[in-house]
Amino acid sequence: MKYYGTKNNKDYGFYLENFENALEITDEYWMSLLQQQNQGKIIIPYNNNVIAIDEKEYSFENGEWVKLSTQEAEVKQLRIENEIRANDIRAELYELDQKRIRAIAEPSLKDENTTWLEYYNAQITELRNELAEIS
Repeated sequence: MKYYGTKNNKDYGFYLENFENALEITDEYWMSLLQQQNQGKIIIPYNNNVIAIDEKEYSFENGEWVKLSTQEAEVKQLRIENEIRANDIRAELYELDQKRIRAIAEPSLKDENTTWLEYYNAQITELRNELAEIS
């Protein structure tokens, strides 16, 4: 047998010895939980049990886990994807700003009608518009 819980009210884990408020689980179930954790799920206490979940399907609110509706899970996933894309855009903007500085210091043409500065400014405008849409 294994025991799942927290001894300090914040760090949850598996233990060999029983303690106050620990949840008892079988060794087989413990192995199953660990396998699911290796596949990217997280282990949580839920409804007086221990389960492995896909984090986008649950939310930690007021000190406990709550299962989200399908619509809430989709919104949460979209928020996560938007934040990842926003971070990517910020990194691209930083790189383009570096290139713009160089383009100002060393003016030259990208093609017959466009300077490098104009080219970078156009890319930056597109990225800022996308960032405004997802923020």
